[in-house]
Amino acid sequence: RIRSHAIARGGEHAMAHALTPCASSSAASSSSAAAAARGRGAGRARAMASVGAKYSSLGCRGVFAGDARGRDGGGWCARAQRGDYIAREASAVRSPAEVINFEGLQLEMDESGAERVKLQVEGWKRWTWRGYECNYISAGENNDGPIVTLVHGFGAHSYHWRYTIPALARAGYRVYALCMLGYGWSPKVEEEYSMELWGQQVIDFSREVAGATAEDKTFIAGNSIGALAALYAASTAPDSCKGLILVNSAGNFEPDAAPGPEKKTLAQQAVGNADDQGGDTIMDKLRETFGRVTATGIFYFTKVRIKTILQQVYEFDVDDDLVKSIDLAAQDPGAIGTFYQLSLAGSRTKIKPSDLLRDWTGPLMLLWGEKDPWMTPTKAQRILEIKPNAKYVPVLGGHCPHDDCPTASSDAMKAFFADVGA
Repeated sequence: RIRSHAIARGGEHAMAHALTPCASSSAASSSSAAAAARGRGAGRARAMASVGAKYSSLGCRGVFAGDARGRDGGGWCARAQRGDYIAREASAVRSPAEVINFEGLQLEMDESGAERVKLQVEGWKRWTWRGYECNYISAGENNDGPIVTLVHGFGAHSYHWRYTIPALARAGYRVYALCMLGYGWSPKVEEEYSMELWGQQVIDFSREVAGATAEDKTFIAGNSIGALAALYAASTAPDSCKGLILVNSAGNFEPDAAPGPEKKTLAQQAVGNADDQGGDTIMDKLRETFGRVTATGIFYFTKVRIKTILQQVYEFDVDDDLVKSIDLAAQDPGAIGTFYQLSLAGSRTKIKPSDLLRDWTGPLMLLWGEKDPWMTPTKAQRILEIKPNAKYVPVLGGHCPHDDCPTASSDAMKAFFADVGA
C-alpha cells in the first residue's frame, strides 16, 4: 500500500513549492506582486494538473483516495493537487499584516494567502489542570459539527495547529488545540513527564474543555509524540473518542519493542533513565548533575538552531513566526529544568505503542508527510500491518504536514471526518 503512493524523487517536488511573493510598502508594488503570484501559481497548477491527468489515466484517484494503483500515481496526484492549492491560495493574496477577527480569535493571511492564527506573545485561553494553568486555542465553539481535539508534538505547542484551527472551524467543527504541560505557553515545571501523563491530560482536556461525552464524542489528531498522546487518549477512553488521526506518529510499533523512544536523542542518552535519578549516594548525585549540565548545554545549542532544525524536517520554507513561537517557550525561566525532565519522559513511559494501537478499534487515519526524514513512510507501513483498515493519506510535506502543507492536510482531515460521519 505504501508503494502505491509516491515518495518524491529527484527534483519532482520542486514543481510544488509554495508561493511566497515578497511584500512591498507601496500599494502598486503589492498589487503587482499579487498579480504575479496568481500568474505563477496558476501556471504551476496547470502544469501539475496535466501531470495529474496523465497519472489519473493509470488509475490514480488523488491524494485522498488512499488506493492509487499506478506506479508513483499517488505522489504525482498529490503534486497536482498541491499546484491547485497554490493557484487558489495565490489568487487571494493579502498582506500578512491584515488581522481578521474570527469569533474573538485573531487570524491573518500568510504570504501565499492561506489563513492562520496570528501569533500572540501572551498566549490564548487558560485551563487549570492539576493546579497548572495550561494554555489552549479554540475556535468554532458554537458550531454544530463534531469536536476536534488537536495535540502537538515535542517542542511544539497549540499554535503549531495555526492553519488547521481556522480551516476546521470555518468548516463547522468545534476545534480545540492544547498546549501540553511543559510545552508552549503552558507552565514549565519539573514534573515526572511520561506519555501516560500527557495522554491523561488529553483525555481530561477533551472532556473538561472541549466537552466530549459518550453522546458527543471528539475526533483526536496528534503529531509526532502528540500522536502517541492522542493514541493513548483514544485507546484508554474510547467512550469519548469518535475517530483518531496519527500525523507522522512517533513511537516504535514493532511487537517486541520495549516502551519508550524508538531511538534515544542525545539529551535522552545524556540524562539516562528515570529509575536512576533521585538517589542519595554520591554517585547518584554526580550522575544527575552530569545529566543536568549536559541537558543544559544541549538545550542552549538547540535554542540557537531552532530554524535550522525545523528546516531539516520541513519540505517548504519555515517562517519567522513559527521560529519565534518556539523561542518564546525556550525563554521561560523554568525551561531548562523542564527540558531535563522531558528528556526523562521516554524512560518513564511504561506502555507500548503497539499495545495502544491494538486496543483502539475505532476509525483511524494516518496523515503522513511523505518527505519526513524522521518518521518515514515505512513507519506508516508498520502501523498498517497492525491496522490494515486504517486510511492512509500521504501529502507532500515533512514531519509536521499540518503546518508544512496545511491546505492538503486540513482537506484530508475534513474528508476523514465526513467519511466517519456525524
